[in-house]
Amino acid sequence: MKKLIIFLLLLSMCGGNSTSNLQPESESDQIIENSSIIEEDSNIPPIPTVSFDIVEIYEAKLGSELCSDATEIDTTSEECLRQYRDNLEFVFGYAEDLRVYMDDLNDFFANYPSTFSAEYSDLFVFVNEKFSAVPQDYGIVASKYQQRFGNLDVNITTTTIDTTNTTASTTIPTSDNYLDYRDVKIFRASTISDQHIEILTKYIQLTEQLLFTDQRVKRKNLYPIIVVQLDSDNYQSAIAVEEEYCQYLRDEYPATFNNTRCNPQNHNKKADGSIGLFTDDGRVSGSSISGIPSDRECCYLFISGSFDLSWDSSSQAYVTIHEMYHIFQLSNVIGFDYDLEQKITGKRIGNDNRDKPFWMEGYATYFSHLYYSRDINDFSHLENEMNRGLLSCYCGDNQPPIKERYLNGPELYNVTWDSDWAVGYQVGAWFIAYLSNIHGEQTMYDFWINSQSGILFPENFQNTFGKDYITYEKEFRNFIANSSEDELMSILPNK
Repeated sequence: MKKLIIFLLLLSMCGGNSTSNLQPESESDQIIENSSIIEEDSNIPPIPTVSFDIVEIYEAKLGSELCSDATEIDTTSEECLRQYRDNLEFVFGYAEDLRVYMDDLNDFFANYPSTFSAEYSDLFVFVNEKFSAVPQDYGIVASKYQQRFGNLDVNITTTTIDTTNTTASTTIPTSDNYLDYRDVKIFRASTISDQHIEILTKYIQLTEQLLFTDQRVKRKNLYPIIVVQLDSDNYQSAIAVEEEYCQYLRDEYPATFNNTRCNPQNHNKKADGSIGLFTDDGRVSGSSISGIPSDRECCYLFISGSFDLSWDSSSQAYVTIHEMYHIFQLSNVIGFDYDLEQKITGKRIGNDNRDKPFWMEGYATYFSHLYYSRDINDFSHLENEMNRGLLSCYCGDNQPPIKERYLNGPELYNVTWDSDWAVGYQVGAWFIAYLSNIHGEQTMYDFWINSQSGILFPENFQNTFGKDYITYEKEFRNFIANSSEDELMSILPNK
C-alpha cells in the first residue's frame, strides 16, 4: 500500500495545524479566504466513483446473510457452506471493477492529494486488509465444499484423477455458479509426477475463477472437460493412456466412443499399439483442445503436454491457462454449425476457407502470460515472453525475427498456420495487447460474450472496438513498425 502511505504523509504535511494555533480572523478575511478555496476547488475534477459500495456488499454477503457458523467450514451444514461459497464468489465477482476503481483513485489522489479524506483512507485499508483475502478464501471454501459434499469427488488411481462424479445426469442445473456445473476428469500418464498434476489443477481452477464467474457466461457449455496429462518424454505411457481413455468413453459415453478415433473403425492401430490419439508418429502429442461438447462428442478433450519442472515449471502453468482460455472462447459458440463457428470466432475470415490463428490464439497466448504474471506477482515474465515473441525468431532454424517476418509478410488476419503459425500466435498476442491497452480487458472479454448471439467476426469486431479489423490492423502494423522497443513494451500492464 505504498501509494496510501504517500497520501497520508502528504496530508500530515499539508494539514497538520490544529485550530488552536490559528489566529482570529475578521469576517471579511474569512469570506475572502473561503472564496479563494471555492475557486481552487472548482479546478479540481470530481473524485472517481463506481456504481456499487463494495464495503456494504462485503458486510452483507460475508456477514449478515451468512449462517452463524458458516465460517466453521469443517463442521457447518451443506446449505450454509454452499451459501458461504456462493457469497464469496459473488463478492469476488467485483474484483476487476474494484481494481480499476482503485487504480483510478490512486491516480486521482496522486494528482490532488488535498482531496484525500478519512473515508478513502478507510476504503484503502478495507481493500488491502479484507477484500484482498476474498480470492484465497473463496478457493479454500470451494475446495472444502467439494471435499465434503461430493461436488468434486477426487479418486486417485495409478493413472487417473477423477475430479467429478461421473454418473450421468439428465437434470440441467439452473444455478449461476459454475461450480454447480463443474465436471472435470483428469487422466494422468503413469510416469507423470504429482507436481505436474498440482500445477495443472491449480491453473485450471485459476482460469475458471477468472473467466467462468461472469453472470453472462453460458455455464452449461463449459463442461464436461476431460483432461489428459501426458508425459512428453514417455511414449509408452501415452499409448497406455489412449487405451484407458477409450475404455472410459466406451463405458461412459458410447456415442462419443463410436464417433471418435477410439472406435477401431476410425483408426489403424500401429504395431506399437498406438492409435494416434495422444501419439503422433512415435512422439507424444502436445497440448491442445481436441474436442468440444456436441452431438458427436461428449466433452472438451484437453490434452496437456509436460515440461521439465526442474527449469520450466512456468510453461506447465501458462500453457494450462492458454488451453483453458480456448474452452471459454468455444463455450460461447456451442450450438452453431462448424462453419459458422469458425466465422464467429475469427478463424475463418474472407473466402479462402483457410484457418487463421491470430485472433483465438492471440487471446490465449497474451492472457495466459498476463494471468500467470499476476498470479506469481512478477511481470517480468509477461515482458520477457512478449519480447521474445516479437523480437526473436521464435524458432530453431535461424529464421528472421517474428517482427521482421510480420512486417514483410501478409496482413495479420491473412497469416495461416501453414504460412507462419508463429507470427499468427505471437503477433496475434501483441495485437491483443495493443487493443487491451486502448479498450481495457473488460472490453476484450466482452467480445466473446457478444459472440453468443452468432454475430460474425467482422461485425462483432466493429461493434466492440469501434473500427473495422482491417483499419485497426493497419494502425497496429504502423505501431509495430515505427515504435522503439521501449515504446512497444510500454503498452504491457505491470499490475
